[in-house]
Amino acid sequence: MAEDFEDRLKQAFGFATMAAIARRLGIPHATIRNYFRGRMPAPDVLIKIANETNVSLNWLLIGTGEMLAADAPKPDIGKLIDLRIEEIVEEKLSARFAVEVQDLGAVDIPPNFDIAAAVTKYDDPHRAMSEWFRHEGREYPQDYGIVFFQGWETFTAEEKLDAVKDAKKVLDRTLKNK
Repeated sequence: MAEDFEDRLKQAFGFATMAAIARRLGIPHATIRNYFRGRMPAPDVLIKIANETNVSLNWLLIGTGEMLAADAPKPDIGKLIDLRIEEIVEEKLSARFAVEVQDLGAVDIPPNFDIAAAVTKYDDPHRAMSEWFRHEGREYPQDYGIVFFQGWETFTAEEKLDAVKDAKKVLDRTLKNK
């Protein structure tokens, strides 16, 4: 198989010298010599050879199929120039008539809800939850029986805050899944 590859490699480059092939591919002459002595090129070099010579990889590797790769449509230089001119004109017009957008920062984002203040202010978990939901633009579901608040009167301030946060997480997950 190595001899066949060597012959196809020579043919792909029009029986050029090893030095000429090395220059066309931009790889060392010694590497090309190794290919002519039976070593197979790495995949990236095979692709480079196929692209440089327009030969089919199948033909180059195993000798089957057509030697030359299917003819790709040739680019229409006039059309490419027209497209580039359109891009440049569009850029120039956009730059000339562009309205500078002023960054207003986070004016549209409401501040975070202060649940600790609500729990302290109302000392009522349902009222605090209702205010939290109202702050988010949602309605607090009154029909949910929440066991998080049993024994509310005996909770410390920190436990009350944790209970309301936990209840909110559960409600958010439940409402998300509905």
